[in-house]
Amino acid sequence: MGATLSEKNSERLVTPPDSVRGTGREDAKKEAVSSSATRSSRILRGLAAAAALAAILVAAQAFDLQDRLLALVAWVRGAGSTGIAVFVAAYVLATVALLPGSVLTLGAGFVYGVVLGTAIVWVASNLGAALAFALGRTLARDWVAARVEGNPRFAAIDRAVGREGFKIVLLARLSPIFPFNLLNYAFGLTRVSARDYVLGSLVGMIPGTLMYVYLGSLVTSLTELAAGRPAGGPLERAFYFGGLVATVVVTVYVTRVARRALAQATELEAGRSAVPGSRAERSAREGTPAGESAPAATPLVRPDDEHNRKLVSYVHPPRWTNPTPAERYDLVVVGGGTAGLVAAAGAAGLGARVALVEKHLLGGDCLNVGCVPSKAVIRAARAAAEARAAGAFGVHVRSVEADFAAVMERMRRLRARLAPHDSAERFSELGVHVFLGEGRFTGPSTVSVDGRTLKFARALVATGARAVGLGIPGLEEAGYLTNETVFTLTELPRRLAVIGAGPIGCELAQAFSRLGSRVTLFEAEPRILPREDPDAAAIVERRLREEGVQLVLCGHVTAVERRGREVVIHCEARGMRETLACDAILLGIGRAPNVEGLGLEAAGVAYDKSGVLVNDYLQTTNKRIYAAGDVASPLKFTHLADAHARIVLQNALFGGRAKASALHVPWCTYTSPEIAHVGLYEADAVARGIPVDTITIPMREVDRAVLDGEEEGFLRVHLQKGTDRILGATIVAEHAGEMISEITLAMVSKRGLATIAKTIHPYPTQAEAIRKAADAYNRTRLTPTVKKILSSWLALRRAFARA
Repeated sequence: MGATLSEKNSERLVTPPDSVRGTGREDAKKEAVSSSATRSSRILRGLAAAAALAAILVAAQAFDLQDRLLALVAWVRGAGSTGIAVFVAAYVLATVALLPGSVLTLGAGFVYGVVLGTAIVWVASNLGAALAFALGRTLARDWVAARVEGNPRFAAIDRAVGREGFKIVLLARLSPIFPFNLLNYAFGLTRVSARDYVLGSLVGMIPGTLMYVYLGSLVTSLTELAAGRPAGGPLERAFYFGGLVATVVVTVYVTRVARRALAQATELEAGRSAVPGSRAERSAREGTPAGESAPAATPLVRPDDEHNRKLVSYVHPPRWTNPTPAERYDLVVVGGGTAGLVAAAGAAGLGARVALVEKHLLGGDCLNVGCVPSKAVIRAARAAAEARAAGAFGVHVRSVEADFAAVMERMRRLRARLAPHDSAERFSELGVHVFLGEGRFTGPSTVSVDGRTLKFARALVATGARAVGLGIPGLEEAGYLTNETVFTLTELPRRLAVIGAGPIGCELAQAFSRLGSRVTLFEAEPRILPREDPDAAAIVERRLREEGVQLVLCGHVTAVERRGREVVIHCEARGMRETLACDAILLGIGRAPNVEGLGLEAAGVAYDKSGVLVNDYLQTTNKRIYAAGDVASPLKFTHLADAHARIVLQNALFGGRAKASALHVPWCTYTSPEIAHVGLYEADAVARGIPVDTITIPMREVDRAVLDGEEEGFLRVHLQKGTDRILGATIVAEHAGEMISEITLAMVSKRGLATIAKTIHPYPTQAEAIRKAADAYNRTRLTPTVKKILSSWLALRRAFARA
């Protein structure tokens, strides 16, 4: 279909280097000649296209094609299937030749009736429209693109059509005020995608086609057909007035789109379009290499290296200009973490008008200080541990040394590589208005950001949570790390104290120990991972001790003080007072929802120290406003924030009644081995009065786990007593997080272990543990009574066989 305008403009904006384009007067002359030749070629193509169009129109008048079309209709009436083929071909040619199709459309009703006539015309008109669109895009595209390049206002409108192409094509097709045949070529000159054009045409042509075919079916002679239509009846008048209403709606809508596009063009003329083009275009305008940006005075992310500057160029571009707000948004999202990004992208993809507000870094905790950087560091630490343990496999590695600076550089590089998925540019290209700045509710249906007011029909609070300190005397003065600052390190702390043996504390304690730190892990409870299955936590605790992590259980840090370059921790553990010197403290406990400074009171949204208060549909006390993710949930997982966002899309935009309580939420602690869980623990089920049967499969009974040297762990499934209904499950294995989804799927689809028993699992895999659990359940169904009945049946068969 030819290049899009954005592609062509980017080609013009990227200037070749000197080594390619040459220097001096000779090269300048060559460029001038080449440019002149190119302009001449474009002019000639434009003149040729105009001459062809004029010739078609002159021919239509000279040869009285109206009468010829009537004669064709008369012939088709008695030509059967051949007539249909000829009719379709003639209709396509008439569409491409800009001939009025009304005679043929009416003629189809006259010849074939309403049902068959509508089908034939619908197919023919769409074929002709697609062909004309293709011709318009290929013949005149360069000519239009050359002029758009110098006309930012038209370019802005073209971008608007590209973003909302399906809507505009659909509405234009519904309105009889727009000339059908000319419109086909006109759309070929815009940025609308071929997909949106075809789909919009397929749907939008149905009402008009049906109307004209119906009118044609009322025709009784070719004379009436030549007159255009028979005398009007009630149905015809209804179609007529419906068309007028559609025309008004489409005109108002397109006018609003154009007004927004022109407002954006004004910003572009002032220096930079509010809706950015490609990265190459932005870089060329700003004089910065593609993928990079000029460093801010104070780096948003430390250390200030090329990888973090690249990260920031995606998730908080220093030169970003906020767009002009729309009159009203279907959805305003406050917070650009997982919940906010999923909701914004999903809503825009469904056709909603969406604004996304983020004051810091798009991508939220997950990309910047959570899942992504932590798993990169954990993977490097696991590689070091595997190398040290290689001797058990007969592979002898002489020495293993972790280069902490290289580990962290790799993390920053990979984080920047993943950042485009969450970038401001990507979401802008999806049709989302991205506002970088502090958003604050100013009323029940308004948000203020960057001095501008965003009005909304629905809003979503997705501001997440943050790490918090502990009220330990001297801790603030001594300084400490959290998950939000630990990934800024470039040097490995020789001695690291980790306070809190929950998932974050255990994951990072093990990782830093494997990378070479002497780690001490403090936990106030008698065991680590106090919320997990005790047997599962015991396996991880044993592994941590084996790898050199010092555990202080039932330990309470009473005070912290800094002595020169080291930090001294005072603690009590099991009635004993101790002191510990370290180089850094990492807090692995405590997350607080981000509710301050949002103006929730002005919006009528209730909250407390646990976060925004929501009902089961994720509605706040203001029914127009929803909340999702860490700011509204005690379970703070990226995948749960994603699931919450999908619930909000259903309920906020389409009146759905999806419930958060209906979710089956798995989670995983990424220690080695991993612990993954979904559903209820046995104690939870008993507390609810549900009798439980439990099946446990040790990993040492799974062949692949034995071969991999990963025998520590188990699969434990809790069933409703006497059934195969899965209430919950825990997996302890090196890749437990990869295995838990099979059980989660079974629970979501209300399938039990009996179904899993029928599922063939590849051999050998560690996931075979799940099939083994299913087989174990099936064996419980073989009661003594059932076994006796089956034995009797087999004995009877043997007796008959002897007879």
